[in-house]
Parts: sequence; C-alpha cells; structure tokens
Amino acid sequence: MNNTIIVSNENKSITKSLKDKGYNLIYSEDISTLIPYERKHADIQCLKIYDTYFVSKSCKRLISELKALDKKVITTEKDIKKVYPNNVLLNALFIDNKLYCKKNALDNSVKAYCAENNIEVINVNQGYAKCSTAVFENCFITADIGIYEKLNENGVEGLLIESGDIILNGADYGFIGGCGFYNNGIAYFTGNLTKYKNGIIIEEFLNNKDIKIEYLDNGKLIDIGGFIVL
Repeated sequence: MNNTIIVSNENKSITKSLKDKGYNLIYSEDISTLIPYERKHADIQCLKIYDTYFVSKSCKRLISELKALDKKVITTEKDIKKVYPNNVLLNALFIDNKLYCKKNALDNSVKAYCAENNIEVINVNQGYAKCSTAVFENCFITADIGIYEKLNENGVEGLLIESGDIILNGADYGFIGGCGFYNNGIAYFTGNLTKYKNGIIIEEFLNNKDIKIEYLDNGKLIDIGGFIVL
C-alpha cells in the first residue's frame, strides 16, 4: 500500500482522518497568486505520470520534499498564473498510458515527457480535467460530458453524474475529482455519499466494481483540490 499522499492542509478533519488511517502527508503549498479556493489545490500544483512527478516551479518546498524521498521530479517551464488556462498547466488526467487535458494549456515539460515515452496526449475542452474526474483502477466518474465521451471512446468505462452539490468554499460548487482518491482497492471520499445527490449511483457503480468505500468525514462532499498518492 502506498501510504504517502500530497494533499491540502486546509481541512483539519480530513487530514486527521488520513493520519488516523496510517497515511503520511506531504502538504501542498499556498500559492498566493492564485484565486483563494485554488491556492492549495494539489492537482493544480503536481501531476504524477508513472513514477515521475511534474511540479510547478513556484512550489519550492514541495519539489524539495519529493526529491528528499528520491522521487523523480520535473519542474514546469512556465509558472502557474491566476487567469485560466494559465492555472491548469498540470491539471491533466492520466489513465491507460494516455493523458487527457486541454492541450494548449499543458506545460511543455509534460508534452516533452509524453513524446519521449510514447504517451498519447488527448485534447479535451475542460482545462480542469483532473479536478473534474475521479479515477479508480479501471474506471472513472465525472460530471463533464466531454471527458466522459472521450474516455469512453478510448475504452475506459465511466459513470456520468450531475454537476453541483459539492462544497468548494468561494465557488458555486466543486468537482468530484477534488473529493477523494483511490488506493489499494478502496475509494476514499471527503464526505458521506448518502449526503450527496449522486451518492446512490456512485455507490452502486463502485460496488459493482468490487471497490470498497471509506469516508474521511461524515459531512457533505468537499472539493479540497484532490490527492496525489505517491
């Protein structure tokens, strides 16, 4: 079991729950140039492809901590900026040796790596590709129809849900990809699915895949910017 995770330290209840479950935490950074509800989002600061970690050049501490763990780290050529799509340089979805993202926003360091390693880069309109999608072992959940259709075209089974009903403080609502992670046969969520409008169909979908569900908190789902399992 991989037991180290990159995550925001914004929600103390969730970080305590992770520690109680035996996880070691590396906290994402506070990037002051971003809009407040994105400042600590891990899925904006870091992208993992196989054993390589792409990290925003502004995240000096995060880069240092990953290197201290002997991880292969590549820093971005560009810096994250506030205005979309300059904030989604690394917000890409990697599954089945394909990278789904807004191509014209993807950092050149990632493009070069994908070209060198025969990873197909597939364009989707949604710049927040990773935020929008919860990925499990061989399946996914998203409220974005474009991502849903593109992944299905490439043979990945998914569940399309409605948008909304996810807390993201400062925004109208958050994304399902920022609400949890998958590790060792278990789907972890930041809130209780019984309190979410799409919860029943998500439970059925995961149960049919023999994926266990655990909650990090018993409230509503909260988008805290995702989790990166080392």
